[in-house]
Amino acid sequence: MQLNSFITFLKTLEKDNDLFRVKTVEMDLKGMLNPTNVLDELFFKEQKWLGFDEFYLYYVQKFSEQLMRKFNPKNIENFRLGLKARLYRTQFGFLTEYQAYLLAQEIFGKQNVFRDINLDKKGVDFQIMYNNIKYNIHIFVDTSRSWYYRNFKSANKHVDSVEGIHVNLPYALETGKFNSLEYLPNGFGIYTKEYFEYLKKEIDSGNLKKIIGTKESGFIYSESLSPT
Repeated sequence: MQLNSFITFLKTLEKDNDLFRVKTVEMDLKGMLNPTNVLDELFFKEQKWLGFDEFYLYYVQKFSEQLMRKFNPKNIENFRLGLKARLYRTQFGFLTEYQAYLLAQEIFGKQNVFRDINLDKKGVDFQIMYNNIKYNIHIFVDTSRSWYYRNFKSANKHVDSVEGIHVNLPYALETGKFNSLEYLPNGFGIYTKEYFEYLKKEIDSGNLKKIIGTKESGFIYSESLSPT
């Protein structure tokens, strides 16, 4: 999948902001029920580009028996709405990470950017191999809540144990910031080329050395990096 083709696909999606606010099914979906594993299988291995409703129907049809057995919901309609919202948010984040991954390939070369489900399980969204150094990229929204969990995982769950330099690459939902997303006509936000070009510039200059990970920043937080 090329970046332009993927953005064309993103433009076909219909956002549902109401689903961002429904959080009634927040328990872990582990093992075969892990939606990230299913998305990885569909998008990366089978190259099946499903919209939000299509993915929800695919997931429910595939795991209907397991879901009923695991959760045994008393109100099936409420459960389905909560599950749909949960899957919507998971897929939304997955697609944002995938666009960043494809953009990184465009900037650093397709042969130098890697991702797989095992890296994801260790908290790394994708890796950039550049000048024989591994840069482990962490994608998340630039909010106090997200920074708290990113730093908590760094300190307590060893997500920075993967070899290489760990790079926080947060994105801002509001406009006017250096790391703001660019919004498509349907409201889906994508990383900008300028953001990744700045990342490459900081790597080339030697500024990007290590992540301290104890503060918030509008851009990458490292020992000597700050946005212009």
